[in-house]
Amino acid sequence: MKALWIVLGVLGLIVLVAVLCFGSYVTTRNTLVQKNEDVDQAYAQVDVVQQRRLDLIPNLVASVKGYVGEESTVLTNIANARAGVLAAAGNRPGSIQANQQLSAAIVPLFRLQEAYPNLKGNEQFTRLTDELAGTENRIAVERQRYNKALEDYNVYVKQFPNSIWAGMAGYHYRDEYFKGSPTNATAPTVDFSK
Repeated sequence: MKALWIVLGVLGLIVLVAVLCFGSYVTTRNTLVQKNEDVDQAYAQVDVVQQRRLDLIPNLVASVKGYVGEESTVLTNIANARAGVLAAAGNRPGSIQANQQLSAAIVPLFRLQEAYPNLKGNEQFTRLTDELAGTENRIAVERQRYNKALEDYNVYVKQFPNSIWAGMAGYHYRDEYFKGSPTNATAPTVDFSK
């Protein structure tokens, strides 16, 4: 009789451990699904704001062209960067890189205001640059939110015992962060002698 109680106790312990493991797996998987969706939603929001920028650029470039015929390289670089963003649609790492190149291409456009004082007075140009600057700020905020959601997901995937369940469920570390442009590491030169 004592042996029967020992066997039942061992079986009960095995069932309890199995139920706890299964519960841990289900809870972790559900959390992973939610965190993965949070990352995708955050990227979708970045995409929405970046699309707004893409929609503003043709209007801004058209208003600048009327004043600045000889600065075609700036406008060509912006047009090429915009085309790169459109071509990278659907490829998240490629889209991230293309949008960073577009951000870098837009910077010289704002400097044109200094070279062409009449351009500053153009109401349409001023309105569009204000909208573009506001959009750039929104993009920065949404990229920060996306990076935070991705970091939260990646930390959860790498923590023990979540790492075990994540691997079994097919969730892995994702290195799709928005990073600063390498060109930002070089400080711009300022020359007041002109």
